[in-house]
Amino acid sequence: MSRLGMVLLIGMAAATAVAAPPAGTPEQRLERLERRVELITELTLQLDALRRENRELRGLIEEQQHAIATLEGKQRDLYLDMDQRLSQLQGSPVPAAPATPPLDPAAAMTPASSPSADPAQEAADYQAAYDLLRPEQRRYTEAIEAFRSFLVKYPNGKLADNAQYWLAEASYVTQDNATALVEFQTLVELFPYSTKVPGALLKIGYIQHASGQLDEARGTLGQVVDSYPGTPAADMAKQRLERIAREAR
Repeated sequence: MSRLGMVLLIGMAAATAVAAPPAGTPEQRLERLERRVELITELTLQLDALRRENRELRGLIEEQQHAIATLEGKQRDLYLDMDQRLSQLQGSPVPAAPATPPLDPAAAMTPASSPSADPAQEAADYQAAYDLLRPEQRRYTEAIEAFRSFLVKYPNGKLADNAQYWLAEASYVTQDNATALVEFQTLVELFPYSTKVPGALLKIGYIQHASGQLDEARGTLGQVVDSYPGTPAADMAKQRLERIAREAR
């Protein structure tokens, strides 16, 4: 019998005993009174024990919730660090561009592509934003703002695709998946030949999986596997596809 059931039985017995009319000799009445006191005392002890158990359970739940939140934060930080390392080593092949890719008429008019653009300043601004993502910094909100400012200043700069990727990644690592999805999709649309596209498609697939869009996730991850074979992104896409298959069983 559960502790709560026992307490209820004791309470019912106590109520019955209290409601019983006095009868019999003084000794019998005294004996009944003592039994009532014992029942009420036992009930009080049981209730006190339940209160202690509830307090302990609440404490355990709070500790577990804190531990889960801490682990999720560490997992995101480790993931970002791994992603940075892969990006630094990235030299993976991407689909060949058409012989005559479409020309963006606005590109020749942007500050980043004009003769007066300062490549050194662009690199410095990019590095300043990127440094905010490092494990010892983890200033993700500031990094998002810095990359947005960078893209406004250098919309067609040599590092614009990298900045767009890390803008999306900073949103992803802070679990703002809705914003991250838009930013990763923006990278794929604006910079289709960037070496960052495989990673962006991988993250799009991850977000679709997390949001329950399984068909879309399979399609996106399958695209990574088919279009970028032999890359780290393709390997991770295969792993996620296997996980989705296991979950669907």
